[in-house]
Amino acid sequence: MARGNAVRDVTVFVSLYLVLSLPPFLYLNQGLSSLVNNVALVASLGTAGLAIVAGLVLANEGVTRYTQFLFSISDAFSALVDLSFVLAAVSWWAVPEAVMRLALGLGLAQVITAIIICHVPMVLLLSLMTIVGEVQKQ
Repeated sequence: MARGNAVRDVTVFVSLYLVLSLPPFLYLNQGLSSLVNNVALVASLGTAGLAIVAGLVLANEGVTRYTQFLFSISDAFSALVDLSFVLAAVSWWAVPEAVMRLALGLGLAQVITAIIICHVPMVLLLSLMTIVGEVQKQ
């Protein structure tokens, strides 16, 4: 039973993340639909997806707590958890879009760095909730 809940929580977590990040990214970059870009996108997302899912299964306690926070906003901390998740998910398309609209002239390395920085709060909270869950088990 617990294994089924873990798979459900990881599936919900990854699905919500992909729904918030992938469709807007693909829509905003539809002009770049050459075969090379499509293959690179699929390969990158596939590799990243497998790594993320494997990591989330290992961090089961944190994912369970994270999905509980996602679906029951009861205080400021749960709102912060939700905002960190949304920031991480939308950063894939919001950061490049902001760079283009504001004509900041940043290179690929700077844009990717900004996207990674947007993921730090989510990863930090997920790690902390995993640690709390593991400590409570003992």
